Amino acid sequence: MPDYDTKPEVHVTAAPATGGGGLYFIVGALVVAVLVGAYFMFGAPGLHNNVARAPDRNVNVTVEQPRTPALPAPTTPAPAPAPQRQQ
Repeated sequence: MPDYDTKPEVHVTAAPATGGGGLYFIVGALVVAVLVGAYFMFGAPGLHNNVARAPDRNVNVTVEQPRTPALPAPTTPAPAPAPQRQQ
């Protein structure tokens, strides 16, 4: 048997695991940016009020209906009423 080993030795050293802090920071910043944008896009409370308000003065409006036009005089005489039948 030979004195040397034909298989090379493989040394694996585990690197310390990173927590992904940079990725969490970027994702958190994007979430905050979306929330702030939505706050202003959908209307910040108190900035927009959807209640219609009338002015503080008294306004009276009077609407007059137009008069009905006079009917033109008939050009032909009206037919005589039919005689009533006795029962």
